[in-house]
Amino acid sequence: MLKLPVDQVIPDIKQHLLHEQQLVLQAPPGAGKTTAVPLALLDQPWLADKKIIMLEPRRLAARNAASRMAYLLGEKVGQTVGYQIRADRCYSDKTKILVVTEGILTRKLQSDPELADCALVIFDEFHERNLQADLSLAFCLQSQELLRPDLKILVMSATLNSQAISQLMNHATVINSEGRSYPVEIVFLPEKTARPEKYKITAMMGSMIQKILAVEQGNLLVFLPGVREIRQLESQLRTYLAEQHLDHVVLAPLYGDLTQAQQDQAILPTTEGKRKIVLATNIAETSLTIEGVNVVIDSGLQRVSRFNPGSGMNSLETVFISQDSAEQRSGRAGRLRAGKCYRMWTESQHRQLARHSDAEILTSDLSPFMLELANWGVHQVDELHWLDLPGEGAVAQARELLQELGALQADGKITAHGKHMLALGTHPRLAHMMLKALALNCAYEACLIAALLSEKDIYTSAAARSSDISERVSLLQQFKNKSFKSDGSVDSRQAKRVIETADLFYQQLKSFKQSTVDQTTAHEHLHGVLLGFAYPDRIGQCRNAHEGRYLLSNGKGAFFGADDDLSGVAYLVVADLDGQQREARIYKASAISLEQIETYFPELIESKTSVSWNASLQRVEASKKNRLGALVLSESKIESPDKDEVNAALLEGIKIEGPGCLPWSKESIAYRQRVQFLNTQKQKNQGSRIADMLKQTDLPDLSDDYLLQNLDAWLLPHLNGQNSIKKLQNLNLLNVLVSSVSWPQQKLLDELAPTHVTVPSGSRIAIDYSDPEAPTLAVRLQELFGQQQTPSVINGEFKLLVHLLSPGYQPMQVTQDLASFWQTTYFDVKKELRGRYKKHYWPDDPLTAQATNKTKRFMDIKE
Repeated sequence: MLKLPVDQVIPDIKQHLLHEQQLVLQAPPGAGKTTAVPLALLDQPWLADKKIIMLEPRRLAARNAASRMAYLLGEKVGQTVGYQIRADRCYSDKTKILVVTEGILTRKLQSDPELADCALVIFDEFHERNLQADLSLAFCLQSQELLRPDLKILVMSATLNSQAISQLMNHATVINSEGRSYPVEIVFLPEKTARPEKYKITAMMGSMIQKILAVEQGNLLVFLPGVREIRQLESQLRTYLAEQHLDHVVLAPLYGDLTQAQQDQAILPTTEGKRKIVLATNIAETSLTIEGVNVVIDSGLQRVSRFNPGSGMNSLETVFISQDSAEQRSGRAGRLRAGKCYRMWTESQHRQLARHSDAEILTSDLSPFMLELANWGVHQVDELHWLDLPGEGAVAQARELLQELGALQADGKITAHGKHMLALGTHPRLAHMMLKALALNCAYEACLIAALLSEKDIYTSAAARSSDISERVSLLQQFKNKSFKSDGSVDSRQAKRVIETADLFYQQLKSFKQSTVDQTTAHEHLHGVLLGFAYPDRIGQCRNAHEGRYLLSNGKGAFFGADDDLSGVAYLVVADLDGQQREARIYKASAISLEQIETYFPELIESKTSVSWNASLQRVEASKKNRLGALVLSESKIESPDKDEVNAALLEGIKIEGPGCLPWSKESIAYRQRVQFLNTQKQKNQGSRIADMLKQTDLPDLSDDYLLQNLDAWLLPHLNGQNSIKKLQNLNLLNVLVSSVSWPQQKLLDELAPTHVTVPSGSRIAIDYSDPEAPTLAVRLQELFGQQQTPSVINGEFKLLVHLLSPGYQPMQVTQDLASFWQTTYFDVKKELRGRYKKHYWPDDPLTAQATNKTKRFMDIKE
């Protein structure tokens, strides 16, 4: 048997597992841990009649690991070594090593928390931080602590922080193995080379592969972010190989949705004289030995699904890999002999990459995770042990969704419906939809929809794709009853896979309902209803039919990126959309009618009376609205709304419009100004005689800001059915203001800030208080003859600013010292006035002259 680096530490692994229940193995790529370690433990006494369960993060890796171990034992898969993955299993009563993936281990733990038939659980490639791996490890640790103290746990990783995982596992022993079997030379792009745009990566990779084919020997493994890029590059390379007559070079795509035969073509050795170029996603990053590969070409990109708590949606993002992932990928070139790794970035750019990839627990939709915890009996995430605690927002959003779907009670406990959802082994949204479909007798169509949304799309990349789910369901039904005629738009192999998944769901559903569930009757008109059960927060209402734009019930916007049969329908339910954008692009949806929304989702519809301000009409309007989240389904006018609600809306409207919308008369404005004058002087002259006189006034604040903020205190009591600015115009605001002041306060106001001053001529002249710092008295000069002291207020303590006017009411002089004016400036002013107003009396001694508001003729005075 081939000697592997990990062989050197296997005696240590055996020794520690003999006496300890927890162990961490750090072994870099190429060490051989995936196959060598489980096989080496088959003879251990603690295994007895139990088995080893090994968790692999990917289905292809699980099958490949099981096949490799069986080969090394000289057996077929299913004997000593078996595997169990979604929709596929191969094991027997003799199986001692069972390789599982995805949620299989979680399901086993949920059904049997003790794992009674298991002696050791191995978590392989734990550095990938798969959400299911984190969840299963947390369950295993608690099971070990409370139920199975003899259960052993071995965590194996290539690049994980081994001290952190050791601390999580009660400071478990860490064993370090040597690295890859053979050295790998790393080739970076020249410094100062700009990193290529993500959408241009296939063109750059194609050029690089052509150069490398000419200078390197052996097989090439090319890492690309996703299936789309693999297909683009495959097409580009096929053209190049044909043009260059390179018939000995084989192209072999490698990703999860390929058949076993196609995957084997990529993994197994080529025939003599052939070379192979494997075009792979990060599925080939770990746990796979691809025969004959000694050159890796790494794009440095991967496609990941990230959950956005703000939108409640997942989105696929193309992102740069971490340094750990780059190390993993380069290690593929040194599995069987010395190799070389070409990286599509510079060495300085490499140092800028994140050290580790983000754990899924920090970036994923947590609703399946939270449902698993509830079924385990955990209501708070921190009750279990985690390397990373998920964000509170994502946890709260997941819990809220599960409660909306009826999977959790208000206290967080799982319901019977939630247990049924969990048993279906798919996302809670889809599980809820399938269970609800039982009552509508369209369960199989719900299974088809769930399978369509769980698997890759059935349309080929070249097809003009419609977003309509109903169209896809119809095609699958034709495919199932063999009436489908292929036109190249549908991937037949993928359609078969979707149907197989739907059949699995259907078999599980039948266990919840004893009677036969109809598979044949079409219920196309209910597809929108079914999607609504899964995505009640994504029921959409058309807001622009021409542009195909919708408002979703969760408040987000969505649109069709191109012409689509569903674009413009009044209502639809969106199942698949791009959550990255502010407005998300719709990829899969189904129409639903308003009648169906009202019939099947009455619990989501809230009827609410709305009394609000219409700014354009400047009036209060009352209506009854039926709402589904952010959507207004219907609205009707209310003829006799509640008076208090109308008043509240009217006051809110006044705040919006500002104080200028109220019917202020000259008298009411003057009243406010007098009050504000006294309040200003009281504040300004603290400690003076003026302040002493004003301390008893305690007048209200009548400024614009105060009045707007306290409308309910001074204006509300005087409203009587007004519902618009127009109807407010009949209010007497002077009376309203005066009513807010007590009689003693009113007397003080009139005494200290009178409205008028009687001048020597006998005229009552109004005082202008618009400037609270300097009230003014505008009076014709000749009406003040004989008055030596400046007119004043506040019992003579505050002199008015006197505007002396001509007989024609034109300002001639401004003074706050009338005595000084008579002694000095008056004589200059007199000369000007005598020349302009000859009929008026302009005495030489204004202090002894008779004050008048008349001309000389009426006074019978001669000069």
